[in-house]
Amino acid sequence: MTQPTSSHTPARRGFRAVGITALGAIAALTLSSCGTSAPALEDVWPEVSESIQNATSVSIEGSVTQGGQDMSVAMSGQIDDSSYSGSVAMGEAQVEVIGNAEKTYLKPNGAFYEDMGGAGLQDLVGEKWLEMPAEDGGFTMSSFWSSVSEDIPDSDQFADSEYTAEVVDHNGEEVYKYSGTSAENGEPVAIYITQENRLVRVEVDQAESGEGGAAGASASASPDASAGSDAGTGTVDFSDWDAVEPVDMPAQDEVFAVPGM
Repeated sequence: MTQPTSSHTPARRGFRAVGITALGAIAALTLSSCGTSAPALEDVWPEVSESIQNATSVSIEGSVTQGGQDMSVAMSGQIDDSSYSGSVAMGEAQVEVIGNAEKTYLKPNGAFYEDMGGAGLQDLVGEKWLEMPAEDGGFTMSSFWSSVSEDIPDSDQFADSEYTAEVVDHNGEEVYKYSGTSAENGEPVAIYITQENRLVRVEVDQAESGEGGAAGASASASPDASAGSDAGTGTVDFSDWDAVEPVDMPAQDEVFAVPGM
């Protein structure tokens, strides 16, 4: 009965790390301005910030190297948890996720079960989806989104910032790229915004510092703060804002439900 509980704790830490790297680092921009056809960041960011805060659904793909460990996440769905799916990987450990507001269905690989000491549970579950209450999973879309959105810089964050701005091609679309360096450690930070003022990419190259990982750190939305200790290096892409289609839950014969959960 204790095995399912222990099997999902580390992925919650992975979510947190990716979230901090994505948006917490934006607040660390101190850059130098240059004249281009891209609008001023302080002019577009209020609308970008509002669209993030009011989002109903989104797809997020992130890849981060932190503390010598590679982490990746791909989550897509409704922020109210009515429907979501994705995958999380930390090193060799991986888990697929499908869920709704009531249930979360997990399909971990062997390395994930091994890390959690759940080899016995793996034998029981086999190739089926492991079912658990959504509120106990730590894998829901809302929990992931919370780790990302709580570090959104304020709408007036960049009023006194300096930055380089340019129009670049991103997946065949002309977008605005604002790039510069962290106020604390001088490492590169860049954000990409569509001409409709939607966030589409964050790139971070943060030097590791301090004790402990981002799982226990919170980035400060301040121009004088970095993205938090051990924020890592990585890229996070955002797409399908308010346009993610619902996904079907696994069929009952494809699900293993732990008795008592």
